[in-house]
Amino acid sequence: MILANQEEIKKLIPQRHPMVMIHDLIESSEQHAKTSLTIESNNQFVENGKLREPGLVENIAQTTAAQVGYQCSLKNIPVPIGFIASIKDLKISVLPLVNSSILTTVRVTNQILDVTVVEGKVEQDGILMCSCEMRVFAKT
Repeated sequence: MILANQEEIKKLIPQRHPMVMIHDLIESSEQHAKTSLTIESNNQFVENGKLREPGLVENIAQTTAAQVGYQCSLKNIPVPIGFIASIKDLKISVLPLVNSSILTTVRVTNQILDVTVVEGKVEQDGILMCSCEMRVFAKT
């Protein structure tokens, strides 16, 4: 089941084309979210047929933003603008190819005032491609 498609995502995150790095919001709760992205050749983070490292990091950040945005929309409150505050323990084992799809999951591990701490992971066909801890500052 898709909670928000590529068009509806724009209501949940502050990014706009060409910076939108998620296509569908698949799951969302107060503690986690899952999104999908199909890697297109015209993606600004694609180089030599692969989605580069900054694209994976941005994908995790936008999955976090979609989780926050969706929960805000359920409560009928304004969606905050978020900024990456820090990235820790970034591990990238393989880069996804153009025309392939990835699933990204974030799990909230801590909430400190306006900072949300998440564990993010990007998978393709059950294979872990990228993981990190990310702190996102939300400006309300």
